[in-house]
Amino acid sequence: MTKEAKEGVKKAKRVNPKAPIRLWVKGKFVGYRRSKVRQNTNQCLVNVAGLADRQDTNYYFGKRIVYIYKAATKTHNSKHKYRTIWGRICKAHGNNGVVVARFNANLPPRAIGTTLRIMMYPQRA
Repeated sequence: MTKEAKEGVKKAKRVNPKAPIRLWVKGKFVGYRRSKVRQNTNQCLVNVAGLADRQDTNYYFGKRIVYIYKAATKTHNSKHKYRTIWGRICKAHGNNGVVVARFNANLPPRAIGTTLRIMMYPQRA
């Protein structure tokens, strides 16, 4: 990089430097994988923030993904009303950065359009 180019590049400022670094990426649950007649509720389509093409999705294969929702009541051993459903990203879908994820329990239909957290682990070698 030339000296002029270095001067033109600004470093990104963190809003709160003492805050922990976020270890997840936002994803949007866009619907179930489906055909013309039938939908597979055990396979969810997730639009990952910042992905534009199919080649970028390879990094996310095997990453953990979580849907966090608020329940009406606490469970007998928890301190809060939040619950989670965990899953994994398994393959790409199309050419626009959408991935297919499988969850331990199928996501409910009310989750369509909500934000999911895609964790930056496990790291593949």
